Amino acid sequence: MYLRSWVLLFVLFAPAADGDEPDPLSVPLAAEDPVYLKVDAALEDRVADLMGRMTLEEKAIALNHNGPDLERFGLRSDKWNQCLNGVQWDRPTTLFPSCIAMAATWDPELVQRDIARVLSDEARAIYNGWRQNPDVQSQHKGLIYRDPVINIGRNPYWGRNHEAWGEDPCLTGRMGVAYVRGIQGDDPKYLKLAATLKHYAVNNVESERFQLDAKVSPRMLHEYWLPHFRSGVVEGKACSLMASYNAINGTPNNINHWLLTEVLKERWGHDGFVVSDLGGVRTMVEGHEQNRMTYVDAVAASLMAGCDFSDREFQENIPRAVREGKLTEQRLNDALARVLRVRFRLGEFDPAQAVPYSRISPDVIASDAHRAVALRTAQESIVLLQNRGALLPLQSRNLRRVAVIGPLADRVVLNNYNGRHVNLVTPLQGISNHLGGGVEVLHAPGGGVFGRGDQVTTRVDRETGFSDGESVKFESGSIGEFIEFPLRVDQAGEYDLTLHFKSFPSRGRFQASLDGKDVGEAIEMYGANPDYDRTTTIERLSLESGPHRLRFTVAGQSDASQGFTGHFDRVDLAGRSPLSIELEKTDYLTGRSESFEDPIKRAVDIAGEADVAIVFVGTDQSIEQEGRDRRSLGLPGDQLELVQSVVSANPRTVVVLKSAGPLTVPWISQNVPAVLQAWWGGEEGGTAIADVLFGDINPAGRLPHTVYASEDQVPPGDDYDIDCGYTYMYVKGEPLFAFGHGLSYTTFGYENLTAPDDVLPPDGRVQAKIDVTNTGQMAGDEVVQLYVRKLDSQVTRPRLQLRDFRRITLKPSETRTIAFELPVRELAYFDVSQSEFVVEPGAYELMVGCSSSDIRARCGIQVAESAGRPANQ
Repeated sequence: MYLRSWVLLFVLFAPAADGDEPDPLSVPLAAEDPVYLKVDAALEDRVADLMGRMTLEEKAIALNHNGPDLERFGLRSDKWNQCLNGVQWDRPTTLFPSCIAMAATWDPELVQRDIARVLSDEARAIYNGWRQNPDVQSQHKGLIYRDPVINIGRNPYWGRNHEAWGEDPCLTGRMGVAYVRGIQGDDPKYLKLAATLKHYAVNNVESERFQLDAKVSPRMLHEYWLPHFRSGVVEGKACSLMASYNAINGTPNNINHWLLTEVLKERWGHDGFVVSDLGGVRTMVEGHEQNRMTYVDAVAASLMAGCDFSDREFQENIPRAVREGKLTEQRLNDALARVLRVRFRLGEFDPAQAVPYSRISPDVIASDAHRAVALRTAQESIVLLQNRGALLPLQSRNLRRVAVIGPLADRVVLNNYNGRHVNLVTPLQGISNHLGGGVEVLHAPGGGVFGRGDQVTTRVDRETGFSDGESVKFESGSIGEFIEFPLRVDQAGEYDLTLHFKSFPSRGRFQASLDGKDVGEAIEMYGANPDYDRTTTIERLSLESGPHRLRFTVAGQSDASQGFTGHFDRVDLAGRSPLSIELEKTDYLTGRSESFEDPIKRAVDIAGEADVAIVFVGTDQSIEQEGRDRRSLGLPGDQLELVQSVVSANPRTVVVLKSAGPLTVPWISQNVPAVLQAWWGGEEGGTAIADVLFGDINPAGRLPHTVYASEDQVPPGDDYDIDCGYTYMYVKGEPLFAFGHGLSYTTFGYENLTAPDDVLPPDGRVQAKIDVTNTGQMAGDEVVQLYVRKLDSQVTRPRLQLRDFRRITLKPSETRTIAFELPVRELAYFDVSQSEFVVEPGAYELMVGCSSSDIRARCGIQVAESAGRPANQ
């Protein structure tokens, strides 16, 4: 009834006087009950009625996602949000593992039924809370969510691998469809949220992403870069897609009519809207050198190509573009109808009692039940890469002392795009909680992610400042966290405080304080690519002799979910009298305190004392994040030296890799008996790791990407045709760990693979069955993977290609028959001469196994000669 009351209020206002330009927010509606407010009216009638009441200027406002409210219609600003692995908010929400970890579960049912349900419940609850109480003191968030990221992870150096679902179109498509269905809900009339597939398309490099031009062949474009987007649209019914910044073969995606209209809307039948990435129109003006244009031309070109929704540039330039004939009203109305259609389906114009999702209470946000889902996700995602000598699972009854080592042992690496963080469980905490008091847990960080330089010297003086190469590393998850330097001043006086910052990939503000009182103005930091460095000085600080507390507090961030990471390179105090500063300790934002010594020596010492050493190494968002790509696939800093030193001191060493993209670690593979890939595991990641280490959970995660044996095996990053050697489909040589790989504490047997003996017609279906048995002593999950390859093809085809998979749970000695059904048309390749997908006739091989390199059963099928005609893709 809120919207109807707005209508009644506005009919009391008089229209603008003759000759005056009407204010789009004060033009009155007619007194009759408008069709667009009638809950039972047909959707298209409601859309048409609302559009018919809008002025040109109001239409332009409605296509600006950050525009003002159109109050006379009750149409609020979009207030779009993100919930990639946790709802982005200024209060705590459930924090899930990264999306690459979700992909490692190979469990679409978990994603749809549990993960996406939790995310959308919390998002709806936030919306319900402020809509029912507009004065609530929290961020107001809308219902259009810019997730999931379903870009394909072809490039192992890509900085956003943690946001995506791996290197394979089948896996990415299945997981993306599950995510979309889960967050959009299953009500036949109303959407729970509106999902946005991004970044469409061929977006896989961060460096120079605003002007990058991806050169890709038509065949690879259709076979590798687009199928998962098609799945998200055709099967998932995603409401929206985001056009990426890059160009494809010379045409920026924001103005690519073929991509946005011919493929997406006409061929795939998408009836939702396309939104530009933030600043997408601006890249047409400032970014792509070969396509630079004025803002009016950029807005018109974007809309005419099929981009429907954007930034303030739409609001500011659409009226002029229409009046100058550069943008047709027909296309403008089509764009607006696509956006309004989604907003009506979200229930934004209907009374709360009519919308089933309006009953979701804020009580669900960050609840214990949701935390349990985050834990299960982390447990399912962990991959057992190797386990020589059956070192794992560890038997706590046989342990007296455990060494927990590494820069990521007592730290939770945060993903971007989520809420504030509370109750984060680090691996050290998870192990300590699991063992209780019966086993002594020793801990040493062994250095930082970047190496020994992450520690701070014990003494800094005015002449030398920090020693060369030394700095203080810090991370912040939310506003209000701080880093503190205890100081001791020898002689009272006035001093200038100079701060040297480096390596800032995130944005925000620091406020300095001395002994509890703010000093100087807030220090603005701006993340960049490459990293941002800055020096700033606070002048004329009056310091008495004796101890002081110098503190830097996170006072604001441009994106509360992304956190703050970087280094204090030096802290210099300069004055008229001699001065020395003693840093008694450094409190990291994550709560650690370290003094400067050789951190590897301490790690080696405790490893030698322990029955087993568990070393946590990997990356964080200073290495893998939006806006930057990795420079190496190896462990950064001194982490490999740390592992080597620990193994020398204690051969019973377990290495736990915590990263998003693949880590090429051949020495570890050859010399460490047990290795886990545990990703960035969310708020319960530490608990999940302990559960796997000590056998409460039998690991069954599978790699969603190839781990290359060496960086020489990786083709150039600007080669988008993957047949040059990218992914498991075309990799040259043996990888370190194959796509789909993952071990278990039990074993599985495969037998009795059957498939049709008959020659299959082009519109037929491949029906295959196989028996899978748990042949070990422990219950566990197996991921049964179906691959296909064409024999004697006339064109270059993948050596094998994933076409289906099942994650199943089996008790010891239990057997289950797994049935796969595959349409013959999915065997097609893109025939460039016909510009169509074509099923090649002849022999194919079906392969079933537990990874792309561990095939357990094979059989052949035949496709009829008549199958050479185009497949309907």
